[in-house]
Amino acid sequence: MEHEKKWLSSKETQKAANTKGCDLMHYRIQGKLEFKKTGNAYFYLKETIVKLKENLSNN
Repeated sequence: MEHEKKWLSSKETQKAANTKGCDLMHYRIQGKLEFKKTGNAYFYLKETIVKLKENLSNN
């Protein structure tokens, strides 16, 4: 059984959500994405990315 990653890097999130880096910043500020910062890198919770994609596709 393959262990799926729970946290995605900014690049992986941009690809998964089909969005740009500046959009990720806005979603962080708005509280739409759960994230953690390690050093200068942001990591996003995969579960919140899925929810964000659903919300974006419904609008």
